Amino acid sequence: MSQFVPTPPILLYIVDIINGKVAKEGEDKFSRWMLTSANGEKVYKVRITGTVVNKYFSPASEDKKAFASISIDDGTEVIRVKGWEDDATILNDALEESDEAEIIGRPRVSEDEIYLFPETVLKNEDYNKELYLRTKKIKRYAKKDFVISLEQTMETEDFQKEKKFIFDIILNSENGVDLEELIDQTKLAKSTIEAIIHDLLNNGDIYEPSALKYKNI
Repeated sequence: MSQFVPTPPILLYIVDIINGKVAKEGEDKFSRWMLTSANGEKVYKVRITGTVVNKYFSPASEDKKAFASISIDDGTEVIRVKGWEDDATILNDALEESDEAEIIGRPRVSEDEIYLFPETVLKNEDYNKELYLRTKKIKRYAKKDFVISLEQTMETEDFQKEKKFIFDIILNSENGVDLEELIDQTKLAKSTIEAIIHDLLNNGDIYEPSALKYKNI
């Protein structure tokens, strides 16, 4: 019997995974892979969303197993999801390039590449669900006072201009603005908007009066 208690999947930005570290915890048959994220969080099962930007499939032959990989981009970074044998077939059949995907998987590392071993692979065709998951990530990071690594790579002047732009839209809205409206009005990258919303929530400049909507304090 395993000595480990099953853990739920943790919703993360891909940059937080890529800039983290993956290593085995425990010994012998009781060992399992663990990600220490860039924010220092210990994670055994990851949940990500993003766009499929690359796909590869190699069928089984006499001397090798079937293999598939998909590359997922959430606007902060790109990570590969790799599967062999039955998992390769599932990956290959479930998603095509440009699809919006939701993946639950376990972190792995090979030759310094952090990747995910899939447990659940879904094509996300519900835009409202995509927005909900993005907002959930923003709220989670703000609540835990986590940093989205993307913020650290932005030019400070540009980030402050874009932050003021978004804050002014929220400030001038009587009933609040939802994430979809901010995307439509600003034409900024989703990842940039999320980083700014995270920063505004974390600083107490705005709050979320209802799901997917932001308003000035």
